[in-house]
Amino acid sequence: NYYQPGSVGTPVNAGTIPHGRPMECANVNLTARARGSVEHVATLPQPGLVRGTFEAQGGFGRVDIFLRVRDPQGLEILASPREDTYEFSFPAQIRGDYVFTFDNRFSLYTWKSIGLFYCLDTGQAPIPTPFGPY
Repeated sequence: NYYQPGSVGTPVNAGTIPHGRPMECANVNLTARARGSVEHVATLPQPGLVRGTFEAQGGFGRVDIFLRVRDPQGLEILASPREDTYEFSFPAQIRGDYVFTFDNRFSLYTWKSIGLFYCLDTGQAPIPTPFGPY
């Protein structure tokens, strides 16, 4: 019930997949330039609870980055502290494009590799079949 934890893109603390349905999860690798940011747009087909985590790697000393999430209406619904690993959850109350922005502006010289893993939990159990949930 785990989705390849341990590599960049699927942080070790990614956790379980909701209801054993990997199609409701995303595993994304991103790179944030020094003094810059990078965005990932998640198109959510229905409301639910988004749970996930990210890991940032690279740099010297502190490896930290900000995460901000905006909903389809452009409202900021999540703002993390500067961290190298961060677990998050937020209610996705409407369907549409949610923008994850990873901000690396405090790093003067170093790019960061970011592994983002998240799942949309709609609270619906998979339809049982004689051959399993898929």
